[in-house]
Amino acid sequence: MSSIRLLVSLVVFNATALAWPGAGAAKVVVVGTGDPTLDVPAVQAAVDRGGDVILRGHFSFDAAPTIVPELPDFALATVRVSREVTISGTGDVDEEMTTIEGGQVPFEVEAHDSSVTIQRLRFLHPRIEAIDVSAVSGLTIRSCRIEGVEPLDGFGANAIGINTTFNPPTPGSPGAPERISGKLSIVHNVIDLAGSTGAFNTIGVAVFSAGVAGAEIDAEILGNRIANTTEPAINIRRVAGRVAIERNWISTADVAGPGPRPDVIRVVNSGSYWIAYNFIECRWPQAFGIGVFSQFAAWPIEHAIVLGNHIHMSPPEGTVFGPNSAAMSVRGFASGNLALENTIRGRAGNAMSIFTFQGGVPASNALVLNRLEDFVASAADIFVGDQVVNTLVIGEGSVEDHGLGTLIVPLR
Repeated sequence: MSSIRLLVSLVVFNATALAWPGAGAAKVVVVGTGDPTLDVPAVQAAVDRGGDVILRGHFSFDAAPTIVPELPDFALATVRVSREVTISGTGDVDEEMTTIEGGQVPFEVEAHDSSVTIQRLRFLHPRIEAIDVSAVSGLTIRSCRIEGVEPLDGFGANAIGINTTFNPPTPGSPGAPERISGKLSIVHNVIDLAGSTGAFNTIGVAVFSAGVAGAEIDAEILGNRIANTTEPAINIRRVAGRVAIERNWISTADVAGPGPRPDVIRVVNSGSYWIAYNFIECRWPQAFGIGVFSQFAAWPIEHAIVLGNHIHMSPPEGTVFGPNSAAMSVRGFASGNLALENTIRGRAGNAMSIFTFQGGVPASNALVLNRLEDFVASAADIFVGDQVVNTLVIGEGSVEDHGLGTLIVPLR
């Protein structure tokens, strides 16, 4: 019986694999059957060939995962992407799209020294992650739709993970950042993590430990719509290279995950960061809209630019705010960072806060010409904590200053 099933699988694949004429490599077309015993091996065989792979119709990946990732502690996956390939669906985010339903980590990208593109696919209720990337040299994830990622105990649920370490990286355990390099483009995707609860961490896009000197990353996270996260919608930790987070639309879930200080957009540790023109609606009770920080002296965060973002803090009625509540937060080993011309609305403990964290003392950071529109703080609009050094504040809002060398220039 198993040999008959294998024969049927091969026939389905060959019947739907079409070589298109032209000067370039052949394009392989795979049509979904809705049967995971056929769909998974057909997609795996097409991806193993590399080149251009076109997926059409409705695929089911709802089968036990069999792919063992190269890195320890990572979850089993369904299809491994191990060579240069472009995987495309049909339709776009506003039309009927090629759909991949179910599957634990439908695509595990381990394509050493190769570029990979995944575009125009709809992932419906994948488990743990829709796409996990642990080795690549050039990556594009474009115009995909990811809906209702299902958590698994011990893993949580992320839409897109670009990770070389299972846990947040530390100087003593940095992961394997040399596995990821080149241009990384996460653009124009729609991510909705509805259905998860605050008992699990649900993250939109995560990049943990990517790039090394001489093989840096140049990442853009641009024009995505991310909804109903319980942890950061965008979470970047320890990169070598540049990260631009721009023009994303983000709205959180009503509840936050179990972490003590959730940030909607979080940039942490080393890297060159540009966070600009994003719209953020934070509905969590105690949270930061944008968090810029480092907890490690060896990996300070320096010269990040936070420009022109619109941040709406809209916690539940009756929320009593604590110290971990602000539209923007700079903390820890952070120096020379600039928040410029951002617009803040709603309610929170502060509009902006700068404070020491894990022994790190912020120095020479600037809050310049940020606008408070219909914003109500439970304390001062701007909080500068103990020991914080040489903060520049130019603009509107009340200031509670406990720092050293703070320069406050109010608007007249």
